[in-house]
This record gives sequence, C-alpha cells and structure tokens, in this order.
Amino acid sequence: MTTEENRALIIGGGIGGLSTALALQRAGIQVAVFERTPELREVGAGLAVWANAIKALRQLGVADQLVAAGTPMHDYQFRSWQGETLIQVSVDDLTRRVGAPSVVMRRADVQRTLYEALDEGVMHLGANCVGFDADDNGVTARFEDGREERGTLLIGADGIKSVTRSAQFGESKLRYSGYKCWRSITPFQHPSFPPGSWWLYWGRGARFGLSYVGGGSVYWYAMVNAPEGAPDEEVGRKRRVLEGFRGWGEPIEALIEATDESTIIRNDLHDMVPIERWGEGPVTLLGDAAHPTTPNMGQGACQAIEDAVILAKDLALTKGLRDRAAMVNALRSYEERRRDRAARVTNLSWRIGAVGQWENPIACAIRDRVLKILPNSLMRKSLESNLAYDA
Repeated sequence: MTTEENRALIIGGGIGGLSTALALQRAGIQVAVFERTPELREVGAGLAVWANAIKALRQLGVADQLVAAGTPMHDYQFRSWQGETLIQVSVDDLTRRVGAPSVVMRRADVQRTLYEALDEGVMHLGANCVGFDADDNGVTARFEDGREERGTLLIGADGIKSVTRSAQFGESKLRYSGYKCWRSITPFQHPSFPPGSWWLYWGRGARFGLSYVGGGSVYWYAMVNAPEGAPDEEVGRKRRVLEGFRGWGEPIEALIEATDESTIIRNDLHDMVPIERWGEGPVTLLGDAAHPTTPNMGQGACQAIEDAVILAKDLALTKGLRDRAAMVNALRSYEERRRDRAARVTNLSWRIGAVGQWENPIACAIRDRVLKILPNSLMRKSLESNLAYDA
C-alpha cells in the first residue's frame, strides 16, 4: 500500500478530475489522480466551454490557453429543420454582460491543457478503482490490480457510472432520455455557415447542432428518438445519420458527407434524478458522478469545472488537510453550495431535451411558432442566468 498523509485522492482523470487536481494543486494541497484508462485519449468530440466555466478556469490559470485553442461563439441560433431562424442571440452581447467569452473546442484540447498544467507524477493511468474504505484517519482506495492508495480524503470524479457513488449509496438508477446521439468533428467550411456560429436545428423527434471548434473543423451532433439500447443500424452510422437528416437545412447534408465514418461516436443519452447526498465523512462526488446531465445546455463539463474551483476554495481553509474536522466540514460546505445549482441545470436540460424531441407535428409547429415570436431579450436573460458564476 502507498501511504501518504494529507493527500487528496481523485478517482477519474476526465475534465472534472483534472480541474479539481489543478485547483487543489494551486491551493497548496497534495493530490493524486487515478484514471482507469491506460492513456489519455480523445473522447466526446467537441465541447462548449461557456462563460461561467471560462471564469472558473481563469482562477486555474488556463483560460487564455483554452480560448486561443477553440472558436469563440458570436452567434447562437435555434432553427427549424428546414433552416428558418426561430430565435437568435448575440453571444458577443452576453460576453460583454457576463465578462467572459464562450468557446467551442475539442474536448481533448481541454483535457490536455489541464493535464499539462499539473505537476509531474500527479496522474496515474491504468488505475481502475473498484472501491474504497474510509476510517477515522482517512481513506484507502482499492484498485483492480490489487494496489491500494491511502489519502486524507477521496473525490469521486469517475463519471455517470461512478464506482465511488455506488460504493457509498448503492447502485443509482440512470434515467434514459428517450434519444440517442451521434457526434463527430470533421474538417469543413461552408459559405452558409460563418465561423463563430452555433446553430441548433429542431425537427420532429430529431435535432442537429453544429459549431466550429478551431483549426478549420466543425463539431456536429445529431439526436434521434430511439429505444434504449437499440443497436447500431447495419447500414452504418454515417448512412444512418444521412438518411435521418436528408433534406434538412444547409449545410447539414454536406457536413455529414464530409465526415469520416470512423470518427462518428454514438451513445444513448442518460442523466440521473438529482440526489440529495454527494458524500459522507472524507468522501465526496464531483461532476457527472454527482450530477450527470443531458447535453442540452452544454453545461456538463462546465458544471464540473465550477465544482472543482468551489471545492478547492473550501478545502484551502483546512491547513493543508491537517485539520480533519475542518476538512469534513469543507466537503459538506462544497456540497451544500453546489447542489441546488447543479440540480437546476440537470432538470432544465432534461426539459429542453424533452421539448426538442417532440414528435407530434402540431405540437412541433406550436413550439417553433412560440420560439419565433419569443423576444430575444428573454432568451438572452435565460442564458445570462445560466452563465452566472460566483465562487
């Protein structure tokens, strides 16, 4: 067993885990991250890093690098499946109001930037955590290969199927959204689609979104109603998406045609009804382990980054984790501060997805009409509220 005093163990080396490690490192707290995969790989394609997350990343010292690596959003639109603009919001105006830009970029660039900012030796790859034991003096994490690691506290940042959450509270029931998602990044430019735009097309039982991510490439995603666990179609992912979005507004067909099929990822989309407890004693949860959400607001990773900064601020008051009582209180304080906001995002994202995936033609026509007559100021205020961040 590796035994180290006053050390935070983080299970999961995704964006939430890496953000937490960097935040704790900057607070002078020793940290170790344990990631089950043998190498950091590009997964998840693209990512919206909204202004609230950029503000948090500024406190970690990496915001400028990330903004430079992605494409700042200038224009955010909801469109009908035929391409008619239903509602349009100036993200530049939001940037001025909230004091930070919103950027779309490759998820791998975010992960790599956070990783490279960590001290050498913090990340441990190929470490598949299978459980932990907590006692009066700390936590022992157990791994599949028989290894054990000792720390003062443990932070579960191990995703929607969190081992850390299950070890504390038993298996959680995930909530299937009713739709699946294909997504990819491909080199692409089109005269009808200017850089800095994020467009989301709404149809009947289907939606399609696209945005530039930097380097002359576009991130796209397609969501279609389907039974949970439905297998990939025999025709292949690319043809399935093409068939589902044939005749939709420009430049959707051209974008799909330009995509290498091997780069297309497909997932069923789940979240979880918000839970009241994230941790006990010297253990807590963070990001998707605590509050998995559907991607309809683009806030999943952003909320994990907010979690990381606020958790580190609370733990910074514990004398380098030497005051156990203060450390446990800090974990509960973090959970209390974050629970309501994370639950609001989860629930609102679920409702947006449900409306976006309506199939009834009359309901969809009414939905699109309401969006078209909705004042832009209301949409802007809603987005501005979602981007509020104060650590």
